[in-house]
Amino acid sequence: MAEWKLRAAVAQDLATSEKLLESCELSADGARDQFGEGYVIAERQGELIGLAGVEIHGRHGLLRSVAVAPVLRGAGLGAELVDDRIRWARQQGIESIYLLTTMAAEYFARHGFEVVSRDDAPPEIRASKEFSEMCPSTAVFMKLKRGGVR
Repeated sequence: MAEWKLRAAVAQDLATSEKLLESCELSADGARDQFGEGYVIAERQGELIGLAGVEIHGRHGLLRSVAVAPVLRGAGLGAELVDDRIRWARQQGIESIYLLTTMAAEYFARHGFEVVSRDDAPPEIRASKEFSEMCPSTAVFMKLKRGGVR
């Protein structure tokens, strides 16, 4: 049995979520733009220990802010967060799910994402703050393969 529980994010989680992102060396910029129902929080004994979100851009989703407290890395929490957000996005009718990463391409490949050219990004994703402003051009752009949702 997992030593954490997942729940939908609420506005009061934003400040703590931003602190977790920063402690994981992830940008908190832009998180507040769509923070809320697209995000899931992992808690253990009342403490926020994990986070993941999907921003909706038209018919497409952008997985972002996948963060796990350093002491829990390797425990399966990251995988649970990613799977939860993929299922949520599919329930919302999202057609395709993308992400940008500078450090975790191998990790996301294990979860069904494959590297694609930034040139292939849909216009709605290109217009997102993360794609157009926050992530460097060297960031790996990935798309969830068809059937990649568990």
